[in-house]
Amino acid sequence: MLRNILLSIVFIHFFSGCSNLMQADPADHVLAGVHEFGTTALAYTLDGQRLISGGFLGEMRVWDAATQRPLSEVHAHQRAVRAILPLASGEHVSGGDDGRLILWRGSQIKSQVAGVKVSALALFQGQIVSGHTDGRLRVWSANGLRPLREIPLDGDVVALSVQGKQLAIALDHAILLMDSSFKTRRTIPTTHAPHDLQFSPDGRMLAAGNWFRLSVWDVASGETRSLPTEHNGLLTSVAFSPDGRYLATLGRHTDSAIRLLDTTHFKVVQRYQAHELCGAMIRFSPDGRTLASASDDESIHLHRLDSPRYSSKGRMSSAH
Repeated sequence: MLRNILLSIVFIHFFSGCSNLMQADPADHVLAGVHEFGTTALAYTLDGQRLISGGFLGEMRVWDAATQRPLSEVHAHQRAVRAILPLASGEHVSGGDDGRLILWRGSQIKSQVAGVKVSALALFQGQIVSGHTDGRLRVWSANGLRPLREIPLDGDVVALSVQGKQLAIALDHAILLMDSSFKTRRTIPTTHAPHDLQFSPDGRMLAAGNWFRLSVWDVASGETRSLPTEHNGLLTSVAFSPDGRYLATLGRHTDSAIRLLDTTHFKVVQRYQAHELCGAMIRFSPDGRTLASASDDESIHLHRLDSPRYSSKGRMSSAH
């Protein structure tokens, strides 16, 4: 029995490292030790001038995106920060495992509410939408977190994504597509929970991470594609570049690898060195020039996509 267990550990260790043995580019900048026990959330402000990060212990930091200089640090959440939502006003909202939803003006709390664990945030039709682990969607005013409505769902919210007048809600077993009146217009069944569900910039596709594979849905037809990846575990986070050319994927279990895919064929066009521990979230800057990733290793990795190895037309040299 013990022998079988040891062999299983060796097997898992061997195969989990395969993707990270491939040649990969290092990060252009590493913010190390920024959140004790792990960086759990990331978001760029809409103007791209600031990067906001949240940690496992509930603290949040704001960084100058150009210089990587820390600008402020606040401690308000009592548990992990799971979602950060920048607003056009320059304010931002955070939600966490402690069930608190906080509206920030700079480093000051403008308003807050307490409730059930927050799993996702989105801005939809000028209102803040929060997903929770009690199978409910809640809608709030953007200027003061005044409760506007509560929508019961058939399952806990895994992720939220917005494109125009469409709101996509990922549940454990399905994706709901809601219109501007919060009516469900389409339900797309899923075999597995869609992790970090994201609309493509043109609204034609939805993408999400899964175990070993990337899931892509055609929004108009609901057709599903399950694509193999180089990840040896769960794809915990995905992000489309602002121009829609590329999709970044981040592994969590076993590899924490970072891959950049061309969205015309979903082939790898660039590999980046993995984090030392499980990946948590990956996001592009609004101008598409920087890719930021967060990890349980307490760091944030920043990759510059406008370095000389990229062509002026946006095509990247193959990493195969």
